[in-house]
Amino acid sequence: MALHNMTTCDVRNIVAKVDRLQRLAVFESAGRLGSFSAAADELGMTQPAVTRHIRSLETSIGHTLFIRTSNRSRLSDAGAVLLSAVGEGFDAVERGLDKLDHDVETFELATGPSMAQFILVPMLDQLQNAIGEIDVRMTIFDGRRTFDRSRYDAVTQLSPAPGPGVCNDLLFPEVVVPVASPGLAQRLGLNARSSPEDLVAAPRIHEVEGHREWMSWDGWFATNGVDLPDRQRRVLFNNHPLVIQQAIAGAGVALGWRFLVDQLVADDLLVHVGQPTPTGKGFYLTWPSTVSNDRSLRVAEAISNYVNSLDLTDGTSTSAAKIAEPQSA
Repeated sequence: MALHNMTTCDVRNIVAKVDRLQRLAVFESAGRLGSFSAAADELGMTQPAVTRHIRSLETSIGHTLFIRTSNRSRLSDAGAVLLSAVGEGFDAVERGLDKLDHDVETFELATGPSMAQFILVPMLDQLQNAIGEIDVRMTIFDGRRTFDRSRYDAVTQLSPAPGPGVCNDLLFPEVVVPVASPGLAQRLGLNARSSPEDLVAAPRIHEVEGHREWMSWDGWFATNGVDLPDRQRRVLFNNHPLVIQQAIAGAGVALGWRFLVDQLVADDLLVHVGQPTPTGKGFYLTWPSTVSNDRSLRVAEAISNYVNSLDLTDGTSTSAAKIAEPQSA
């Protein structure tokens, strides 16, 4: 067939509509961070430059992407649609770049800071044996932000929402228990049989509301049928390992995750000062159905075996807590 008779391919719509693709990166940053100034800081630009890029993008595609008021901007409906699409596209490009950057096969495991510090790091040998003769890359993610779990070979999550093409395996239930240093517990006359009422007057260590998914002190007392008096003056932390470190230092009573703090209890760094409270949730290992099912199951089994090997003192065992399991697609 002669070349002049061949059908010519149209240029991609994204190239035709968006003359400078950098504007999509600026838009994605502003939409994800919720602020033009934050996007400017992230991208090393000035805020007026961010504004110009987004206005030019709006002009080129013929849609208003942000609703602007006197003191803030928020995504429009069209902006939300485009942000979702651009985010998915960037994630796909980043996965491709990751593959180019890593000639050595790796197992990508994403996890929260508490799970990493209290369980996965102490059991690295068992974890490596379960994964096999390849590198392990552990990524610590911030539970406050959504992330694309399909980017990883496996993710540890608290009661993840089911989704298409996602497998999961229960690691252990979420059980919340008050803990304190042995010295503080002795001074306050607290032990594992202490009632919730016994803890009302105790100094308590708090985590910032919304920075974790487990029970707050208000929720723990409410679940245990106790009405609190006027709220204490509080120091709040946004990191669970830091809360536990403060408890070890004797600063107050903390709400700890059973199975995450059990080794600290076994090492006499903490003691239970109240009864465990199951939340009905559980920690799961999730992984895309497109990756090795056998390897992920071996990882889940290794974590569960390690947790069960800890000195589980007074409290709820794995088999005792009823967990609402997410359904695999």
